[in-house]
Amino acid sequence: MEENRTWYLFSYKVPAEPSTLRVRIWRNLKALGVLYIQQSVCLVPKTPDIENKLARLRTLIGEHHGESFMVEIVQFSHYSQQELIQLFNAQRAMEYEELLESCSRFLQSIKDEIQTGQDQFGDIEENEMELMRLKRWYRKIMKRDYFKHELSLHSKECLKRCEEKLYSFSEAVYELEGAYHGE
Repeated sequence: MEENRTWYLFSYKVPAEPSTLRVRIWRNLKALGVLYIQQSVCLVPKTPDIENKLARLRTLIGEHHGESFMVEIVQFSHYSQQELIQLFNAQRAMEYEELLESCSRFLQSIKDEIQTGQDQFGDIEENEMELMRLKRWYRKIMKRDYFKHELSLHSKECLKRCEEKLYSFSEAVYELEGAYHGE
């Protein structure tokens, strides 16, 4: 683990209206995986990508007559770096657990479709789209997983199982459809 990590403390204040600006800022910060320590005050590890994105948010806030403040922090007085990492990892754990639940539902759905045997050919495209959604979700979580949570590997393995199960299901359906059409 890196002992001398630098962090950004980012705070902002924007006009109450339009609320779409607050939502836009919140969504952008959520996508970065920040840790809110108070309302409109957050913390995130320093990376070049983060620095650029926070700079763009500062510009957006300023263009809408808001205020923002960004400072680099090298050392903390109250929270140790380990405690902060644990808080970040707790956020990622919730996201990974939600993803894993969705992967389990995906696998169960394919199992159910195999057992019912109805309209399986039509289900393939729907399942392919769902798998793509799950993979995109995983990539988004990974982008903000600064400390490589242990569930990231488990999630990757689960997505691989989903992919393999969908492939097997598709092959079986194509064989069955081909048999019905005399191919």
